[in-house]
Amino acid sequence: MSTSESTSNASTPTWTPDALQRIERAPIFLRGMVKRLAEKKAGELGVEVITGELLDQFKAQMMGGMGGEAGMAEAADQMAKGRLPWTAEAKKRLETVPEFMRAMTQQIAEEVAREGGHMEVNVDLFEKVESMGEQTGEALTPLEWTEGAQEMLRDKIKDSPPIALEFVTDMLKHDAEDLARESGLTVIDEHTLTKIWESPQEQVSWNDEAWKRLNTSPDFVRSGIRKAAERRARKLGLKEIDSDHLTVFRNEAMMKAVKRIRAFGYQELTFDAFDDAIHKVKRLKGNDQAEQRLSEIKEFMTKEKPAVGVLGEELMGRFRKYLKGEGKL
Repeated sequence: MSTSESTSNASTPTWTPDALQRIERAPIFLRGMVKRLAEKKAGELGVEVITGELLDQFKAQMMGGMGGEAGMAEAADQMAKGRLPWTAEAKKRLETVPEFMRAMTQQIAEEVAREGGHMEVNVDLFEKVESMGEQTGEALTPLEWTEGAQEMLRDKIKDSPPIALEFVTDMLKHDAEDLARESGLTVIDEHTLTKIWESPQEQVSWNDEAWKRLNTSPDFVRSGIRKAAERRARKLGLKEIDSDHLTVFRNEAMMKAVKRIRAFGYQELTFDAFDDAIHKVKRLKGNDQAEQRLSEIKEFMTKEKPAVGVLGEELMGRFRKYLKGEGKL
């Protein structure tokens, strides 16, 4: 990032007197923002001198993108608070994200924008953020699994929490298929699966900062975060996970979660998710054990006075706030 900043500073365009006069005519709370965005736009276009006419063009584009003078004023206020402004279209796209995931999505988008040296979050950048977590590279055809191997997989995940079954199953299948492909195999049978699972995995270390961040996560998700991060690191050939990589992995996982929740049609976190999980998640359909466990969780959470002394709705309220980045569980 420091390299991009130094490059930007080295190519800062000059301003003609009439362009500077036009800047002075803008409301005082907009001047700094207009100047910075104009210089950024000029740099992108390779323009070395900003004239009055060019500034008028940039200003019109910025005003349109931000949704008029009111949008520009809001953007200037955001920049004064250390936040990046959002274009009107990008804000509309953010509104399509489930409400309880919106604050985290906004944070991720602004982190990605800053990392790329952007001075605003626009639709193109937001689409880049939305695409995080999707499978990259050439799509691979799933390998054939024998019935015996599938039974071994079902047995391995039988004690996983119902709500995590799909994630755990996908992770184990992808890992097994990646390792099988490396050995030139096209079919996974019981012998192959046993060999894959019993082979020691390459160790991935954590630097101090990343490890401290990991340990600030809630107890009930910490182990899963660690396994998922190490799995992702191995696929990338990393020997150590640092804080920057941990952020990338978190962002990818969060955006994948947003896509799944959006596909379920939820705009807020409610107990209806338990019922939909039974009917919509294919690995829970017809799974009596999963249905029983989900019912037990729902029953416990909806008790008027659970044994732990915390009302179910209060706990869900705390969970909503946690997902918004507004506190701890």
